Amino acid sequence: MPPLFFERMTMWQVLKELILAIFYPHYCPACHEEVEGPGLLCEACRRSTYAPGYLELKKETVPHLDAVYRLYRYEGGVKRALHGLKYEKRRDYLDRMGEEVLHHEADLEPLFTGNPFVVALPTDPKRRKTRGYEIPPAIFGPYLKKHAMILTQALWRQKATKPQHGLSRAERRENLLGSFAFHPVKLDGTVIVIDDIATTGASLEEAARLLKEGGAEKVVGLVLASNAPMASVSNLD
Repeated sequence: MPPLFFERMTMWQVLKELILAIFYPHYCPACHEEVEGPGLLCEACRRSTYAPGYLELKKETVPHLDAVYRLYRYEGGVKRALHGLKYEKRRDYLDRMGEEVLHHEADLEPLFTGNPFVVALPTDPKRRKTRGYEIPPAIFGPYLKKHAMILTQALWRQKATKPQHGLSRAERRENLLGSFAFHPVKLDGTVIVIDDIATTGASLEEAARLLKEGGAEKVVGLVLASNAPMASVSNLD
């Protein structure tokens, strides 16, 4: 097992990782090579799909959303793993996703400057019950825990929605209308909303609208993956 994260692990955690590595090896969901050490992807597939940066936003379609930052393109192993988490109950990917994010701490650090509030985009209760887990907190939870940050429970789902996959921008917006509700908490400054994928930004925009009504000054989306066009400069500049 490589020394990455070793110093931060207890002896029990080290033993657990060794046992899992020996008896339950993890294979990259993109190329099926064995992954030695923490993370979802092998090093080659990580390099080929890791493309951090801000997405291009059009204020006429997402007027309340100030920026969206992605880590990966939505393709290859990341796409396959997210599909597995959503539709195949691939629980084995949960910890690996969190470890994957920890590979990129340096890129995330500027985003969290100033101790922003962090809010997870809430999952439809039926889908959460079927899966037995929520994906966004699983992806970014290890990073938040390591940096002593907690999730603020500012949003909840009050209405079931159809899956967004395959819907147009207008259909996504209509599908989400009234689906979220604001849980009264005191907000100010910047709020980061975490989610797994950004396509049109409709979900993040609806969340941003409610959060700004609740007192947030700036709302930034943070997603694991997206294929949306990239901005030439940061939306926050």
